[in-house]
Amino acid sequence: MYLNSFNMNGAKLVLAAILTCASVPLLLSAQTAAAKTAVVASQNYRIGPGDVIDVLVTKNESLSRTGVRVSAQGTIQLPMLDNDIPAACLTESQLAERVEEAYKKYLVSPSVNVSVREFNSNPVAVIGSVNSPGRFQMQRPIRLAELLTFVNGPTTNAGHTIDIIRDPSHPFCDGATLVVPNAAGEELLSFDLDSVFKGGEQANPLIKAGDVVRVPEADKVNAYIQGNIRSALAISLAEPVTLTQAIAMAGGTTSGAQLDKVSIRRQIAGSINRSEIVVNLKEINKGTRDDLLLQPNDIITVPGPSGGKKILGDIFRSIIPSITRFPVGIIP
Repeated sequence: MYLNSFNMNGAKLVLAAILTCASVPLLLSAQTAAAKTAVVASQNYRIGPGDVIDVLVTKNESLSRTGVRVSAQGTIQLPMLDNDIPAACLTESQLAERVEEAYKKYLVSPSVNVSVREFNSNPVAVIGSVNSPGRFQMQRPIRLAELLTFVNGPTTNAGHTIDIIRDPSHPFCDGATLVVPNAAGEELLSFDLDSVFKGGEQANPLIKAGDVVRVPEADKVNAYIQGNIRSALAISLAEPVTLTQAIAMAGGTTSGAQLDKVSIRRQIAGSINRSEIVVNLKEINKGTRDDLLLQPNDIITVPGPSGGKKILGDIFRSIIPSITRFPVGIIP
């Protein structure tokens, strides 16, 4: 994807206007793990795995529990009840009603109140060339442009792109149902900064739980190569780089690599989708077809008998230490 040229100052003026008008409170915690806060959950907040809740059974305080953690399966355990209670993807009031229904077997007209003590199920992070990098827990859906207001926008050293590293296996709510996708590997989505603020919904996507948003510096534009090569790596595009040069930088291909099926996944401008270009590297080596010039955020995969090396997973793991040092904020 060739990034359209744009007026960086114009994009930052748009962001400044959003920051001025938003007046959104940033509630930073001194915690480095969970987002522990006295903030009251919104009425529409849906409880998720990892959240910690308090369950108050009025007139039966011996059954009340504080600090109940929602399991990875989205359930909670409460005294006297034989079965776990499904809690994920319910609001506080909906879960209270469900617990009341479960206790009707043992109590007369039970009254239950549920409140979220810690918000842990919708984590996002923003790192790189932004003024206030940090981690957040979302209480509501939010789009990329609004998320950038919580970090006070990009710095003067920021480049023209914004990357989202997405974990497709992160659980999410589909209505009142917890969905745990059976997906592997991370996805890389890249956007033109100007389009994020001026474009449509495709250029300003909804942020999903588990997303890591990264704003690279102006001179740090990369393509990525993985698969059946010696070393999976990010390749700087500060200078023009071709496909064959990228493979050489990765140390060449390994035994069994399918050179006639090299894939370049290129993001479609203004979209979260990617197109795929399949290249026969043998033809390039023979001189019967032209080499390809890489574009920012291209993902090159050299297929073969094994999955090979995965660059996005390595990138994701490498930035985790830099993320965990930030305090956790709440996006109410």
